[in-house]
Amino acid sequence: MWTCLKRWLAQTTCDKTELNRKIIRVKKCFDEANAVVCGKKKK
Repeated sequence: MWTCLKRWLAQTTCDKTELNRKIIRVKKCFDEANAVVCGKKKK
């Protein structure tokens, strides 16, 4: 997963807004995954 993430970020240009968008997208994915994992633990 980290290799994929590094490759994805490497494709990002130096444009700060584009980088911020990618970071927000990645954070959202992590939050969703965390919610799924936490939801399964509670049950």
